[in-house]
Amino acid sequence: MTEIVLGHRVLNTIDGRFGFVINVPYNQLIPVNIEGSTRKELWPASQVKLRNKKLQLKNFGGNFIPPKGFPLAI
Repeated sequence: MTEIVLGHRVLNTIDGRFGFVINVPYNQLIPVNIEGSTRKELWPASQVKLRNKKLQLKNFGGNFIPPKGFPLAI
């Protein structure tokens, strides 16, 4: 599995929500800000999947250009 790091866009495999990694993962928990929301959660690493490479930020080789206010706005 690819290592998930600060700034990756991710998917929760259980409920299908999209998130943005906001801090360094620790103890198999990944700090995530839910995209389009002010809600922050800790997601278990076993329930997290990276979004497609082209949907990642340009720093990670993707084509995604975040709108103003991202991740609060999508």
